[in-house]
Amino acid sequence: MLRGVVALKRVLMVGVLLALGAAAVLAAVNALTTARSAEAQGNPAPAVIPALSEWHGGSGFFALDAGSRIVVDTSSATQLQSTAQTFAGDLALVIGRTLPVVVADTPAAGDLVLTLRNSDTGIGSEGYNLGVAAFIVLSANTSTGIFYGTRSILQILAQDAKHAQIARGIARDYAMYGERGFMLDAGRKFFTLGALEDYVKFMAWYKMNDFHIHFNDNQIDAGMRSDWMHAYAAFRLNSPRFPGLAARDGSYSKQDMRQLQDLAAQYHVTITPEIDVPAHALALTQYRPDLANPTNAEFLDLGNPATYTFMNSIWDEFVPWFDAPTMDIGADEYDTHDADNYRRFINSTYAYLNHKGKTVRMWGSLSEMGSAIAVNPNIVIDLWDNSWANPADMVHQGFHVINANGHLLYIVPHTSDTRDFHDFLDTRALYDKWEPNIFDLANASANLPPNDPHLLGGMFDVWNDMMAAVSDGDVYARVKPAMPTIAEKLWTGPHNVLTYDQFAQLAQHIGEAPGTHLPRVPWQGSVPAAPAIAAAPGGAGASANPALAAPPHALAMAELPRRGGRGG
Repeated sequence: MLRGVVALKRVLMVGVLLALGAAAVLAAVNALTTARSAEAQGNPAPAVIPALSEWHGGSGFFALDAGSRIVVDTSSATQLQSTAQTFAGDLALVIGRTLPVVVADTPAAGDLVLTLRNSDTGIGSEGYNLGVAAFIVLSANTSTGIFYGTRSILQILAQDAKHAQIARGIARDYAMYGERGFMLDAGRKFFTLGALEDYVKFMAWYKMNDFHIHFNDNQIDAGMRSDWMHAYAAFRLNSPRFPGLAARDGSYSKQDMRQLQDLAAQYHVTITPEIDVPAHALALTQYRPDLANPTNAEFLDLGNPATYTFMNSIWDEFVPWFDAPTMDIGADEYDTHDADNYRRFINSTYAYLNHKGKTVRMWGSLSEMGSAIAVNPNIVIDLWDNSWANPADMVHQGFHVINANGHLLYIVPHTSDTRDFHDFLDTRALYDKWEPNIFDLANASANLPPNDPHLLGGMFDVWNDMMAAVSDGDVYARVKPAMPTIAEKLWTGPHNVLTYDQFAQLAQHIGEAPGTHLPRVPWQGSVPAAPAIAAAPGGAGASANPALAAPPHALAMAELPRRGGRGG
């Protein structure tokens, strides 16, 4: 452990020296040496979600003062201006005043330094190093890493009674999984553009990075009704090229999607669009009844060549609306008696979208849709059901996969089918027992090996099957405890620092993401009243929340061990 601590400090010291230039080298050395000399006392790890990967505590506290600035290293100014401005705006909401953003090479006490001069390749493209002394140095390999470091700084300051102090020490933080997703069913329930923007900020608050939006769907089993042309169905993208296709009770224009994606880029969140075909397609068959499958109007007729022509026109129009490298085509729950045509359709759609420069994702269905026709293994599979797509079999066939298991990670607000899905996720069980390689808590044979290279990460999902019975508040009440829990497992991995009850307290203590206007709903989980925890010396742990006299991480050891995985 001591050798690892020394090596980490050496890496961070080099980054600091590169960032500050010769004029400030002496000050940096003195500041970090002070922190190192007091290591025996060791400040506990700051309380953030997801928890820091590695922490080595110093003594004393950094403090913002009247002259504090956000200092962007000269060599990083072009790449970090946008991130610095986003940080400044969110910081103002947390501390109640705006810090100036300056480009300089010489920081002063109380400054927050952002720099891409970093020699630590082990943190990857999303990780960051954080050195806290008289001033703070946040270094990373990319602007994304810098952004995630700012989220940690904001969370720490949000918990401090004066919104000004951070414990001195050194952090090295990095993600276990690159895919950290949240899917929202906007097909069965419309969400305003403002609500989608708030969810972007809420995701980023916890370092979640992929916002998968399901843009079309319909009332369950409506395609088998005689009056299917009048059943509820919605397609949420509104283009003049397809007059009458967009839902009357709410839709998004091309400009709406541009605005959403511009904000998402500022918060380092990808908007992954889903147009769900060839099933769940009643909105499309109501628009084009001639393309409805005779057995179920929710299904496109894959024996009709006109279906392919129409869908290619849909892709031609809507694919360019989105910046994401990936288009999700849905592809779940189609007629199992038509597997050959289904697989041909998947391959044809993959080829068409790939020609447009997109990779493709789909919901796992290939185990149930058995056929001698092979599906292109470059498609990424969202594994939602172990029967529809067996995880081990999909990996054996060469697919990369995302864990979106319905029994564990699906939220269906107000559902009565609690045997298969959750009204609220069981966040305690997920925190204590689940990891992204686990697809069945009761059957280990269904799970993938830890660190399987085919496993990209995980995604939890909100399905609005109950449609009009679900309010915005209903959705957020369920997402609110789920988001930090899933973020913790996808970023930090299997080494829980806190008990679940401490974690739940911390999530409430950290509070809402800055600048959001989501419904103010209580945390709905099992969180027992906790005894006060003694505040850390110097007041940095002092809490404005009377339920917590200090962050729950004060219960943890000052030294967090290096965990497995990248950078470990």
